[in-house]
Amino acid sequence: MSARFASAAALTVAAAVGTTLVPLTAYAAPVASGKPLTIELGTPAPAGPLARGGATETFTFTVKNSSDKAVDFLPWMVADSDGASPVASSHIVFDVEPVNAPATDDYVMQQDGSAQGLFYPAGKQKGDPFSVPAKGELSWKVSVGLGKKYPSNNGNLKLDAADLLDHAQREKDDILVFETSPKVESGPAGLRLLSDPKTPIKPGTYGQVSLIHQLKGTATFDSDLETTLEVEQGPDDAQAVPQLVVEELAADGSYVRATRIDGQNKWQLSDIGKNFIMHRTTLRVSVVDFKGIQKPLKLKLHASSSLTEGNRTPFLGADGAITIAPERGTTTPGGTPSATPSATPSPTASASASPTPSASATTTATTGANIPVTTTGTLASTGSSDTTWYAALAAALIGAGGALTALRLRRR
Repeated sequence: MSARFASAAALTVAAAVGTTLVPLTAYAAPVASGKPLTIELGTPAPAGPLARGGATETFTFTVKNSSDKAVDFLPWMVADSDGASPVASSHIVFDVEPVNAPATDDYVMQQDGSAQGLFYPAGKQKGDPFSVPAKGELSWKVSVGLGKKYPSNNGNLKLDAADLLDHAQREKDDILVFETSPKVESGPAGLRLLSDPKTPIKPGTYGQVSLIHQLKGTATFDSDLETTLEVEQGPDDAQAVPQLVVEELAADGSYVRATRIDGQNKWQLSDIGKNFIMHRTTLRVSVVDFKGIQKPLKLKLHASSSLTEGNRTPFLGADGAITIAPERGTTTPGGTPSATPSATPSPTASASASPTPSASATTTATTGANIPVTTTGTLASTGSSDTTWYAALAAALIGAGGALTALRLRRR
C-alpha cells in the first residue's frame, strides 16, 4: 500500500511564523478538544510508491461539522519528509478538485523548511474560508506527487491536514505518509558545535571550535551547504563583544580568515561540498583587543547551515560557547591577533578529523529532518498553545498575500 496512516504524535513536521519556530507536535496529539470540525483523509490510489516526476496519487479530503451552525474552515496541508533536506514548493505536485464543495482554487507555497498546500473558494482571497454547513460536510479530491527535483536524500513524504482557523480537532485520520521510489536510506541530518568555554582565550592564544556535519545512511545532498557562525547576545547582555577574528583550517593545513558579514559578529565559512556523509570544520577564534574586559566574558556561539540551491532556509543549527579572559593591560596593535598561539594547530584536513570532542569540550546540537530548531542537548519545547499557534500562522499567511511563494494558482 503506497500510503499509510501515521500517529499524529509521531509527526516531525515543523512550520514557522516569522522567526518563531513552532513544531507541529505542539498540537498534533489527538485530544478531546470539543471543536466542531473533524478532518478525514481517504486511502490514496492508485497503490504504489511515488516517483520523482512520476504519477500522482489521489485521496479524498473530507471535513465534517458536528455543530448546529455553519463553521468556517480554511484547509491547509503541510508536506515534509523524513530525509535530510528541506522541502521546497517545487518539490511537490498538488492539485485539488471539489467533490461536495464550492469551486476551489489551490496553490503551493514554501514556508521555511516545508512546502504547504492551501485551497480556498474560487475567486476569493487566499485567506478566505469555506463554510461547512451545520451537521454537514464538504469534500475534495486531492492529488499529490513528487516534483523531478524532490531531494535525492529524502525518503517518505508526510502530509498533515489541518484547519488554519483552528476549528478542527486533531485526529489520527488527518495524516498520511507516502512511500517514495527509489527507496532511500536516509534520515535527519545533524550538526554539532564543539568548543571549550572552560579555557579562556588570553592574549597570544586561540579558542578552538569545531563543527561536525553528519548524515544518516548513504544518500548525500543535491547541492553544497553554506554555513555561518555568529555570536549571539541577549537583551540582558551588557558587555560589548570584543572584535574577534575567525579563521578556518584549509585542506593544506593553513588557516584562512573567514569573511565577516556586514560588520556583524557573524562569519561566512567555506561551502561544504555536497558529496559527504561526515564533515568536520575546524576553526580558531582570537581576540583583537582585550581592553575593557574586566572579568571572564562568556560568548554564546551559534552555527547554522542551509543548502546553496533550492530551499535555502537554514535547517541545521548548533550552539556552543567560548570564554574571553579579562584585560591584562595588553592591547593588540593594528587590529591583528595579539600573538602567535602557543600550540600549532594540526594540519589535518577538515573532513578527516575525528568528531569526538575532548573531555572538557561542550556539545550542543540539533538533528531533525527539515526542522530548523536550535536545541541545547535536547529538543526545545516552545510551549505554544493550539490557539496561539494557529492564530499566529493564519495571520501571517493571510496577511502576507502576494509575498507568499506561490507555485501556481488554479481556478476550478
